[in-house]
Amino acid sequence: MSQKDVQQQKVRVCHISTVHVANDARIFYRQCCELVRTGYEVHLVINCEESGIKHGVHMHKCPRPKNRLTRILFTPWAALRLALKTNSTIYHYHDPELMFMGFVLRWVFRKKVVYDVHESVARHIMTKRWLPKCTRKIIALAYTAIEKILKHGQAIILANEYSVPDYDKSVYLVRNYPLLDESLLEQSKNTTKEPTVPMLIYVGGVWRSRGAMIYVELAGKLAEQGQDFRMMIIGPYDEKFGQELFARIRALNLEDKVAIPGRIDNKEAMVYVSKATLGLSLLFPDPNYTICLASKILEYMMFGVPVLASDFDHWRKYVEGEQTGVMVDPCDLDQIVGACEQMLSNRTELEAMGNRGKAAVRDKYNWSSEFAVLLKCYSDLLGR
Repeated sequence: MSQKDVQQQKVRVCHISTVHVANDARIFYRQCCELVRTGYEVHLVINCEESGIKHGVHMHKCPRPKNRLTRILFTPWAALRLALKTNSTIYHYHDPELMFMGFVLRWVFRKKVVYDVHESVARHIMTKRWLPKCTRKIIALAYTAIEKILKHGQAIILANEYSVPDYDKSVYLVRNYPLLDESLLEQSKNTTKEPTVPMLIYVGGVWRSRGAMIYVELAGKLAEQGQDFRMMIIGPYDEKFGQELFARIRALNLEDKVAIPGRIDNKEAMVYVSKATLGLSLLFPDPNYTICLASKILEYMMFGVPVLASDFDHWRKYVEGEQTGVMVDPCDLDQIVGACEQMLSNRTELEAMGNRGKAAVRDKYNWSSEFAVLLKCYSDLLGR
């Protein structure tokens, strides 16, 4: 189905998530907003502040679950009720907790359904610290078996090519590449990056496994060695770990150097990225991280910000292959500090890395090619 056909028929699609935030970069900006621009009528059932229309997307407020058990057992059926009220042609859900809901949509209500698999769920289960270690493999195997049954008859979208062998050949690979925001990119061209005070930045979940404490320790070592810098660690964190982070920042006397503002809107976060000197992505070698690209790496590159990243094979073509940064062992603080100091001491090479990153994202690693695959998925569903 062509874009003209979509516009003439005003196909209605409903995206559903009970886990992600309302302004999630992949779901809201890259998929929903771009689908609106293409001519679809788009509804989004998600945990938002209030129902209404935002950037052309019809937002439907889904109840906030009180705890993990409520989210898994009860919230999917509240989301199903809201989704059915939209009377959409295509239902596109984003969380493994919603698989039973997807099955009901497909086989009870006979709807066209898309399951968007953002990460390798079975591998991610192996890293869940709240699960007893002896149960993780059993649960991962059980999940794989249940998923095989429930996904039958649904179109499958994968965000990561390493998951492709786990599914049949009919999957659609829609990688998590950044959306080129021309207005923001133009604005960033006029941003002057202060040469005497480097800004180090991280954007993502502020968790131990994603390197949050390592960033603070890195800041402590840089300050100890007399480096003048600023660091921003942007993203959500839980209260207990946040207290630990702030306590460590105070202990290292870093209050005037390290800022942790919490979760902010993705576009606002990208404004800070555009002003940064160095982008950090030092995730620990958990099974799911080693095979999934951290999308923030490409967002750093998009704004010409060199990357200091974990030494994962799956990330190598983007960092070392494109010569856009340096890769280190995320568990070796001395190596991290040495690489960071070396990068900050060579402003000429930093600028060259940044320029190569911008060119790579504009030429190869951006959302336009991935969005075309999403449109093909919908076209195939509508053509059956």
